[in-house]
Amino acid sequence: MLDPQSDKQESLQELLSEKLFRSEHLSFVTNRQVHHWKEIGLIDDHREYAASGMKSSFSFYEALWIRVITEIRAFRISNLTIKEIKKYLFNGFRENSVNIKEERILFETIIQDIISKNQVMFLVFLNDNTIKILDRATFIGEIYDNNIGHHFSLRLDTLIWKMLSLFVFEPKIEQIIQQYKNTNME
Repeated sequence: MLDPQSDKQESLQELLSEKLFRSEHLSFVTNRQVHHWKEIGLIDDHREYAASGMKSSFSFYEALWIRVITEIRAFRISNLTIKEIKKYLFNGFRENSVNIKEERILFETIIQDIISKNQVMFLVFLNDNTIKILDRATFIGEIYDNNIGHHFSLRLDTLIWKMLSLFVFEPKIEQIIQQYKNTNME
């Protein structure tokens, strides 16, 4: 049996994966920072010839990851720790669903869920180097139960909507925003 949401998810996946943005669209980061983060492995360089002088283009996922890096760095979290967060977020996983058998990237799946299901999600980094992705109820419950002590957390849904509004000049991003509005008005 086909899942009617899967077509919407596939369309959203395609839109968010398309390399629509260049460094000049990322007003929150400098070209020098982007270049440095590529050199040390915080950002992947997908250009065929990196030394050719070709400009980098980024998908929404990549642009959002760069934004996450800037937020984390603002709290003086080390590049080594950010690499661990990247490893956690960008490793593939198999979703335990009857309809979905392919390997997916956690970061991309979370972003799609936040947009399509209007979810509130937190990226939580604990002092013991544990990384968690938690919805609002779980996050509050973990704090209430004292399972989360000293930590750093980012509200991913807020970052996503800020990024979408930053890129509203791109018709395909406007399409994502409109699709979200239509879904939540039904």
